[in-house]
Amino acid sequence: MKRLASMAFRRPVALASLVVLAALYTGMLFCELVAPYGPNEQFEGDSDHPPNLLWYSRELGPGPQVQTMVMLDEVARRYVRVRGEYRRVRLFAPGPAVKLWGIVPARRHLFGTSGPAGFDPRAEPVFVFGADNLGRDVFSRILYGSRISLTIGFVGVAVSLSLALLFGGLAGYLGGLWDWLIMRLCEFIILVPGLYLILFLRSIMSSSLSSGATYALITVILSFVGWPGTARMIRGMVHAIKRQDFVANAELESMPPLVVVFRHIVPQMSSILVVGVTLGIPGFILGETVLSYLGLGIVDPAVSWGSMISRDATTLTNLVQFPWLFTPGIFLLVVALSFNFLGELLRDALDPNWRERRNG
Repeated sequence: MKRLASMAFRRPVALASLVVLAALYTGMLFCELVAPYGPNEQFEGDSDHPPNLLWYSRELGPGPQVQTMVMLDEVARRYVRVRGEYRRVRLFAPGPAVKLWGIVPARRHLFGTSGPAGFDPRAEPVFVFGADNLGRDVFSRILYGSRISLTIGFVGVAVSLSLALLFGGLAGYLGGLWDWLIMRLCEFIILVPGLYLILFLRSIMSSSLSSGATYALITVILSFVGWPGTARMIRGMVHAIKRQDFVANAELESMPPLVVVFRHIVPQMSSILVVGVTLGIPGFILGETVLSYLGLGIVDPAVSWGSMISRDATTLTNLVQFPWLFTPGIFLLVVALSFNFLGELLRDALDPNWRERRNG
């Protein structure tokens, strides 16, 4: 742990990546309190509203505030700022009633424009990243959508790694016919390009599924496509480790193969597995995004980053005229890069000989 902390402070990009991921996952856990509005709350007359958060004005001075904007052209969705009309953004302001994690009731949000007297639905809304064509706050939808987009990476990697450890470990440890059968199965799955296989498996499933069922189905499909490559790597490592003396001693004690693999062999590969998990999470997140973008994943009223991009950023005209609608895509890019930088840090910290091998 000391080595990891020391290396993190020597690598500002990796440290910044860790801070960014911690902030995103914290916002995901407490999105009901951090988001000023609900994911499907609409503000009439604010379709495609641009971001309106300011940090200084002559009237109110420094500090977070919003300026009133009115729609000048309803066809082109052009807005103009109203001179002199500002409203202070308050921390822990009253807002719409929510239930944290669906259990704890709350009426306070991290920020908002309501005064201390209570929530005023007519108050000028805070659009940190603007609003979509239905007048829904993009920032709030990103936070709620992160619960699907960010968790599917961990859940998918957990399922995929479990399958890879089971089949790859047994193939490497048992060898013979089991090794041949499992490796041929892995090669058969790997033979088909991953994206095409994902699209095929999803397209043959029912399209009229609930959000929870769709989430589970996407996780299973991505895990099924992702485990063979990891299983082949694990098989090779297990095949090399099983010749060590401590494995022979465990076999002499008549331990079952699964116990030998998971108790004595897998711990020897822990550093490589941790790095593999870190680097594999962005792939699952991007896989869900692709499916949702193509209309085969999460759909309204549920929200994910992929469904937001599919709905709001489908044409070049939209991106040019309303560039804030592509904010979920920026979040996806930041998350993918952050996990990769964090994976490199873990690789170097957990493998003390890596630098010497690279320089040698």
